[in-house]
Formats: sequence, structure tokens, C-alpha cells
Amino acid sequence: MNGNRKVFLINAVISSFFAFFIADFCAAGTIGENPTDQKYVAPEFFVILVIWAIGIIFGLVTSIKIPSEQLRVFAIVTMWVSIPLGFAIGMQWAIWG
Repeated sequence: MNGNRKVFLINAVISSFFAFFIADFCAAGTIGENPTDQKYVAPEFFVILVIWAIGIIFGLVTSIKIPSEQLRVFAIVTMWVSIPLGFAIGMQWAIWG
């Protein structure tokens, strides 16, 4: 396996844990913000996982079909930027929605 593919896979695994746990925490209403009996009171924060999945798709395409280093770097950056970007989008949707 190519060294760049290993870097992509390591970043994918680590960023998936961060993205999932942050999206789950925020969608559940953080600490003490859930007056209802629902599990997720702010599901708009799952946009973090959607943006993260776009990064994974780019990374898989570059690993399997198109061996482009620039796209692989873009995929890694997209996976990590998905957390603050998805949080900002989720906050906007929560405020305006």
C-alpha cells in the first residue's frame, strides 16, 4: 500500500471518530438542553457527517481510480474542515430554523 494511501486511511479513521462524536453530541442537544424525550433535538448538526462523507468519497476516488495527490490532500482537508464548517452550518440552521 502506498504511503499516501496510509496517510489518507489514518486521517479518515481519526477524523471519523471526531466527526461522529461531535455531531452526535451537538445533535443530542449538548448538556442539559434536551427538555423533550427525543434522542436528537437538533438533527441539523448531522450536516457534519454529510460534509465528512464528501471528503471520504473524494479520498476513495483518488485511492481507487484517479491517483491525484492534490485531490487526496483536498479530501483530507475536507474531512477535517467538515467539523468546524458543519458546526457553523448547524448553528445557523438551529438559529434560523
